[in-house]
Amino acid sequence: QGALLEMAVHVAAVLLCGHSPVLQPLRNLAFQPHSMQVRARAHPWFLPVSAGSSFPTAMLQLMFSCCFSQCGLPMETSRCPDCNVPIGGTDHKPVQGFHQSRIREDRTQTGHVLGDVEHRRTLGMSDRGVSPVVFVLLRLLTHLSMLLGASRDPQSLGRMIKPAVEDVVSFLQQHVQEDLAHLTRILGKSVDDTINIVHLVLSSLLQAPQQQPGQWLVQFDEFLSTKGKRNKWEEIVADTIIVPELEDLDKKLLKLNRQIQEDERISSNPIVKLVYGDPAAFLSQLPGDSHVHHSRMWSCRRRVSVENLGHVVQQKNAKDTVPLLCKFLQKENELRLVKFLPEILALQRDLVRQFQNTAEIKHCSIREFLREPHSDVMRDLLERRVNVFLSVWNKLRSSLDTNGEIKLPRGYCDAELSLESRLEVLLPRRQGLGLCSTALASYLIGLHNDLVHSVHRHTKDDDRYLVSPSEVADLHLISYEVERDLIPLILSNCQYSMEKGGETLQDFDLERIQQQVISKFLQGKPLITLTGIPTLVHRHDRNYEQLFSDVRNKLEQSALPSSVMNMISGELQSYSDVCDALSLSEITLGFLAMAGENADMLLTEYIEQVLQMGDQTNPHVLQALRRCQLRHSMALWQLLCAHKSEQLLRLGRDPFADVSPDYKEELTPELAKLLHTFLVHCRLETFLQELHEMIILKLRRAQAVQEFKPTWSLKESLLPYLDDKDSELALELEDTFPDEILLSHAAGTWKAAAAFKREHR
Repeated sequence: QGALLEMAVHVAAVLLCGHSPVLQPLRNLAFQPHSMQVRARAHPWFLPVSAGSSFPTAMLQLMFSCCFSQCGLPMETSRCPDCNVPIGGTDHKPVQGFHQSRIREDRTQTGHVLGDVEHRRTLGMSDRGVSPVVFVLLRLLTHLSMLLGASRDPQSLGRMIKPAVEDVVSFLQQHVQEDLAHLTRILGKSVDDTINIVHLVLSSLLQAPQQQPGQWLVQFDEFLSTKGKRNKWEEIVADTIIVPELEDLDKKLLKLNRQIQEDERISSNPIVKLVYGDPAAFLSQLPGDSHVHHSRMWSCRRRVSVENLGHVVQQKNAKDTVPLLCKFLQKENELRLVKFLPEILALQRDLVRQFQNTAEIKHCSIREFLREPHSDVMRDLLERRVNVFLSVWNKLRSSLDTNGEIKLPRGYCDAELSLESRLEVLLPRRQGLGLCSTALASYLIGLHNDLVHSVHRHTKDDDRYLVSPSEVADLHLISYEVERDLIPLILSNCQYSMEKGGETLQDFDLERIQQQVISKFLQGKPLITLTGIPTLVHRHDRNYEQLFSDVRNKLEQSALPSSVMNMISGELQSYSDVCDALSLSEITLGFLAMAGENADMLLTEYIEQVLQMGDQTNPHVLQALRRCQLRHSMALWQLLCAHKSEQLLRLGRDPFADVSPDYKEELTPELAKLLHTFLVHCRLETFLQELHEMIILKLRRAQAVQEFKPTWSLKESLLPYLDDKDSELALELEDTFPDEILLSHAAGTWKAAAAFKREHR
């Protein structure tokens, strides 16, 4: 704590006395934080955090449907599971309309977005083109300036921190301490030496020359008002201040420590004498001829860590000499998590088995789900796997947001997951919160495959093989324990030497370390395919258009007679009965699409005698469906689906909760009046069913807004859909439906029509 306050005071002195333009952004943070908060759009502590994006179609296709060669070009054709369009290609030639997704939008935010210190300890290093030491020093200078600003104006400074915190000063103190700890690990020095290095950088900042007017300001401004100017400021500070100071660092530290020993104001302190001096000089009782009682014997050796080895590789500029070791160390913070992939995939498979083809998404917290009746063995297994999932997600969420192939919607990665989070985050799906689970498995597979590809290129080994996610086991993965496996490997290739009267020197055999990392952790590992990641498909996630096409190919379909529709609607009055009937209809359609049957067979006969489901079916529902034949299966689904939404509306719930808000614009009084005129004279039941089906099948898709523009006319959008079905409603719609009602009013129009039906029943 004392060292922290000392550094903060010294930073304030440098900012007050220094004249270099590079100090101005830090000066604003320390003494005028309101100016940065109001005017800045990107700050030095601006780190990658999420922005919204939908799931790219090309990535969906890559993950679930077709095979790509190592060069990234398609090798086989298939169809998209969501929209059934042709995808892939042959011999590196994509089919028409299939191209690589190039969505690489900036997903960063302004302000301090690192979050809690605990989360920082699991983050990898920056990808902004500077070394880890330089990056941490930049971050430390920024946090110290913010700490000074928080002591003056905590409200303005607090508004920069996302998510907001109660005690801004304490929050920033923790981050400064974490910066120091991180810097100590990277440099492999003692805490005292690390603090001395920070002071060397502060001294360089104080002595930084006044540049020619405007020479730097054309590249950045004092508010760092854009991301580009922030990056340029970092680059200038790194190249002109920090990097030169880090050159010959050991010699500079040796000189500094000697100055401390010789400074009478400091060296009179007994502790300083013990740390920097020769004990024999002031402890007369020590034997004079002993080699043990000497400061060299008791001085701290440089600490060996993964971060320190990465710093050594950077200092030696060994990227070309040991490229694979360099890449391994850059990704090591995340690679250590790949070993948890089998547990995550096993959890996903268990959840898919439990929830596959359920009619509704289960809405509860993870904790509530774990409290449900399970055997003791199953509960322990689920709890362990869930905790692994949550831990890995929380450590990777920033990378998933900014670097993941699957672009998660805005806000999904902002907060850590816990047992209080919604169960949907665990359920691997291709939309909604289920994307979190799918994205996590995909990211871990990508980490593994990327390094395996690099090993193959480095060793020129063509002996590679593929493993499906369903077959992945521990032996297939890059798997190691840092303290048990990696640190001993590094230590075994570390040599120490001592020169008379000099420091103990430490050196690493980098080429041998690379060779052993490859042979022990990386070589012989398979590539893991993305095809086969467990995926949960709820019934309403089915591709009903393809399902209906398959049903039509197997047996003739026709509309329900009005008398039968009225009878079914009259007998199925409760929401639960409608849901049971709709579930039965969907099961029937699934079997008919695969096996077909006589179109004239009664639906109840098919359910009881062919599917053998009579004992499992609500008798009241069977009674209501007694006059339906198999030729009415699709029309029955359309009726029940619309009827279910009417019941939801009656219960005060939104029947289109998973439809984009772009299609939920409210009708103005003028439009409502025009619609009312149309509803008075139209085939109301047919209109309700057809519009509802279009909303469910077309507008609920993930990419609907790109295919069906909300600014289009609702009439012009619905007419082609009706023409394809030869619906009698098409002519009526074309003649009398208001042109002013747009596709953006689709949900509102259907709700207004349903309310009109209820009022005039």
